[in-house]
Formats: sequence, C-alpha cells, structure tokens
Amino acid sequence: MRCLRRYGALTPPYEFLSLILSKILGQCAALAALIVATVAPAQPQKQASWFVQAGAVGDGTSVESPTGSVESLNRLSGEGDRIYLLPSDAALEGGIALKVGQRLIGLDREGRKPVITNSDSTRNHGCGVVLSIGSHVSNVRIEGTVASGIYGRNVAGVRIDRVDVHDANRLQSFIDATFPTLPGRLPHGGMVFVHSDSPADVEVTFSTVTQTSGFGIVSITSGVARTRLSVSHTRVEGGSRIGFFDIGIAALVKDRKATTRLDISDAEVRGRLSPSGRNVMIAASGGGHGDARIKRIASGPTGQDGIVGAVMQSPSEITIHISDSVIEDAGQMNVEGSLINLPPEDSAQANAARVSIEIERSIVRRAGAVSGFEEVASNVWLGGSQFIKDGPPAVGHYRLRMTGSRIEGAGRSGLEFGNRRITASGHLETSAFDVLLRGNTIAGNGEADVMMYAPRARVDARKNCWGRPEGLAENRILVSAPARRSQLDAAEPLSCNERTKGPRKSW
Repeated sequence: MRCLRRYGALTPPYEFLSLILSKILGQCAALAALIVATVAPAQPQKQASWFVQAGAVGDGTSVESPTGSVESLNRLSGEGDRIYLLPSDAALEGGIALKVGQRLIGLDREGRKPVITNSDSTRNHGCGVVLSIGSHVSNVRIEGTVASGIYGRNVAGVRIDRVDVHDANRLQSFIDATFPTLPGRLPHGGMVFVHSDSPADVEVTFSTVTQTSGFGIVSITSGVARTRLSVSHTRVEGGSRIGFFDIGIAALVKDRKATTRLDISDAEVRGRLSPSGRNVMIAASGGGHGDARIKRIASGPTGQDGIVGAVMQSPSEITIHISDSVIEDAGQMNVEGSLINLPPEDSAQANAARVSIEIERSIVRRAGAVSGFEEVASNVWLGGSQFIKDGPPAVGHYRLRMTGSRIEGAGRSGLEFGNRRITASGHLETSAFDVLLRGNTIAGNGEADVMMYAPRARVDARKNCWGRPEGLAENRILVSAPARRSQLDAAEPLSCNERTKGPRKSW
C-alpha cells in the first residue's frame, strides 16, 4: 500500500492506468527482492575435512599431507569440520580443542588406535580432548594426560564412541567447579563433564577408562542445568584416590533447579581400591535431584562401596533403579543409600530428603571382600552418615524395593536398616524406612541376614527364601532397641527356586 500511495489517486485518462500499475508493481517487486536478499540465510558452508598425524609436517588438507601441529589445526579448521587422526608410532602431543559440531575420528592401523597425549598443563588445560557443543569423538586412545583425558564444560549433544582413556590426570589436577558439600576440591579424571546453565546430554559407548586419578567418568551438574549422562558397553577399571575422590562413574548434582540422570547399561566397573573407593556414586545437595538407571552391569571389587546414593543436604532427592546386574566384593557396602547430616539447604525443609532404591533380578554378594571395613560390611544398607561428627542424624525418608534377587555372603549383614554407630552414640535415627522384599533369596550373610536399628523402619519381607524351609530364623535377625522385632514381617517363606536366582541373562 505504501508503494501505491506514492503515486496518489488514479485519474483519467484511463488509458494510462495499465502503464501506471505496471510501474508500481515493478517497484514493489524490486523492493521485495531486496528484502528477501537481505534477510535470506546464507548458504551453509561446506564442511571441510582435516588430517592430523603425530610428527607430520603437511598442511592438513589431505591424507597424503597431514599436519602434526594442533595449533595449525585450531587456526585453520572451522565449526562442523571433520578431523581425522591418522595412525603413527608416536602420540599426538598437546591435546585437541574441538569447535562447535566438530568430529574427531581416529583411523586405526592393524587394530591400534591413534594416540593423543598432553604433558603440558598450559596447552588445552592439560587435557587430551576439550569438547564443544555437538562434539563427537570416536576410535582414539588418550593416555598420560596431566589433567582429564576428555573434558567438556556446558556442552550438549556430545557422543564419545570407542574411545580408550588410560592413565589420565597424572598431575592430580583440579577443575574450577565446586561441590561445597563434598570435602575438598573436585579433581579431573578420565572423562569429566561440567554443566551449570543449560540442558545437556552426553553419551559414552563402547569405551574404556582405566587407571585414572580422581574420577573415571563424571557428570557435575549445578545452577539451572538439566543433564543426562549415558554410559553403555563400557569398562571403567582401576585408578588412584585424590582426597575424598576415588570413583569409577559419578553423577553429582546441586541446587534446586538442577537435575541429573545417569544411565549405565551393559558395563563393568571395578578396581577403585582405596578406602574411599566407590564404583558408582550419585550425590545430591542444595535441593538437587538425581536419578540413576543401572541395568546389566558388573560392579566388582572396590575399597568402599559398589553403588551408593548420598543425599548431602535436605531437601535433595535421589532415585536409583538397578536391574539384571551383579554387584559384588565391595569393601563396605555393595549397595548403599544414605542421608548425610550436613545443615539443610532450607531449614523449613530440614526433613524432606529422600533416597529411593529399587533392585530387580540381581545378585548382591560378598560385601567385605576387600579389607578395611569388615566390621560394617553389608550387602544392602540404608541409614544416616555423620559428616558432622557427633551431630544429630539427618531425618528424611528411605525407600527400598527388592524383587527376584539374591543377597548372600556378606561379611556382616545381608540387609541393614539404620546406623548402629548413631544408636551407640545416644542418638535416634528417626527417618522413615519403607521396605518391600519379594521373591528374593536372602541367606548366608555373616552375623545376620537382617539388622535393624531404626525405630521407624517397616520391613515387609513376606514371600522370600531364607535358606531353609522354615523361613527366617530368629538368630538370623539382629534388632537393637529402640527398634523392635515387630517391625519385620518375614512370613510365608518360599523355597529357593529359579525365581530367586538373580539375573536372567548375562551381558
């Protein structure tokens, strides 16, 4: 209409009408074409491929002329490019920092993956690979880095496939993120992902992480981030302790608006053998929410705990679901859920913390197999932990559902509810314990198959096999006042048959 108004009203003679209209329409069409040309998105640039090889001196533009300089690669490559790491007798030194959407692909030789290392903390933070949004890394080996093998901060859409990380964090370096309710600074490790301000998902498949200091694989979530870490067909084994931290796979979450989900499947985690060793740990504080789904995994020897969920501060919550797995040979607890007695994030919700654990078709056995915690070794334990020495225990809610599984061979107890040390110190553990056990075999556990120290525990243990036709023997129950025997119902015992033999298939 503005184009039309420029010419004013149409007047006779009418024979000029078609000419005037054609001029008007021509100018409007030209204006529209200019607008389209101005706002139309630029055509996407073609993704380039770059070739890198340790010791090479080319320009990186072809497989015949690879570059050996990570600085040159960083200067020349662009977002979305593919980087091919070629095999070499030497490791590529200095690490690689990926840009948005870049893919790093290793080309192996006779089954040997090309190797990345970084012995210089001033180059790429001492890490082997530094991720960006949309990074994909596949078929490479990262070893001997002074900090993390792989490190990403606020990255989403990340996929790690067929990557081997060995002997990472050799200088026992620390990241710049904090988790104030856990003691000490947070260390680097094998694969470390830090999230604070946006949704993020990270997937690790068909990989190995071995002999790394601090963490094997960890996702650290805070602020307003909502994250998911998926680990499948992966082995995490061995490593050394840094302060409090000696953990195979971990998900840490803090802050009210932060949530994390940890999915582990078809995986093996073992060999964190220090007194702080834990194969899998989920920790929540500041009102954060953690959710773990663990299926078809093998949790092997570890210095302290196999799988542990710890609420550091109320009103945080943790949910753990374990199925078709074998959790065995922990030094202390094979499966643990604990409320820590640190000051609540919100005093009005001081008793709102929750830990919920569900175990299906699994074998949980031989807690206490690694020396150090024989006097407290339990296959499955729920209870309070006292980070504040002699302070009152945290109060909240525990929930356990266990079906079709085997609980056997613990050094001290099969299932334990409440902390005897809290009771011995004169405190009452007044958290609520809601326990349902069905179709399990619970037998052959050290001092007792069931121990109770919590006066608000309600244990529905009907229809389980207790290793004998008569059911649970009284000398296989240990109840300490003010808890009472009436809190446990072990009626209607089952014979030990195929329904109570754990996983239905192996991984």
